[in-house]
Amino acid sequence: MTFEVAGMHAHRTGTGEPMLLMHGIGHRWQMWTPLLDSLGRDFDVVAVDLPGFGLSPRLPADVEITLTLAVDMLEACMDELGWSRAHLVGNSLGGWLALELAKRGRAMSVCGLAPAGLWDPARIARRMEFWFSLWFGSSRHLERLAGLLKFRAIRTVMMARLFGRPWRIPAEVAIGDVHNFASSAFEETFAAGRGLRFVGGRGISEPITVAWASRDPLFAPRRCPLDELPSHTQTVMLHGCGHVPTWDDPPLVLETIRATVARARPGIPHGGAARVMVAEA
Repeated sequence: MTFEVAGMHAHRTGTGEPMLLMHGIGHRWQMWTPLLDSLGRDFDVVAVDLPGFGLSPRLPADVEITLTLAVDMLEACMDELGWSRAHLVGNSLGGWLALELAKRGRAMSVCGLAPAGLWDPARIARRMEFWFSLWFGSSRHLERLAGLLKFRAIRTVMMARLFGRPWRIPAEVAIGDVHNFASSAFEETFAAGRGLRFVGGRGISEPITVAWASRDPLFAPRRCPLDELPSHTQTVMLHGCGHVPTWDDPPLVLETIRATVARARPGIPHGGAARVMVAEA
């Protein structure tokens, strides 16, 4: 079911404990498609299009996009849904937003897939500029050629490293993604996070998983210290996955999300656990 909530377009499925899915910059809720049937068997899942992406409208011209405003809108979304807290799952920018919501006490658990914000802004700036320009800038220049993505070889070349296994993305999804990139509020959203990083998260008591991706050229443990996260944060490596891992290996991503949720369930201790690196599943 698709619907509007707090000024954003969203897709909802399933029943159970609430789970909010947040995509990364330049993307849309459809990135979660490979996981929805499975998650919907156990959770009330809402996947949102962030403002200016997918079918969510851009903010008015006189409203400045900021990280705080984005978190405010997601809180309003949860309020409209009647959720005081939810399991929060986010990719890239969505992972950063999930951590910010957790700081506000809105998380039951947090699973960040290649989450943004855990960086030294000065060290990562050039790398981010290069890869985002390559991925999203080329989408704008090549939008008229998006139909070529129906060919597996073209998808593999054009979407390399954004996805670890881009040939697994259905052609119609890849074409839709390119059109979304080209028309999205990418520049202003990217500018809103420039020079910032996630801070102040050491007091979060809920389970947190940070999932890195082995084929992600942007974020990796050596570039993204966890000094602003609590000691019970766990880390995993999604082998063979790119920056957006959901199409690369759905079972591995599902296992990562479900393991995080399990740590939040009564009777399952999570506080004080050591950070771990999980080998390839």
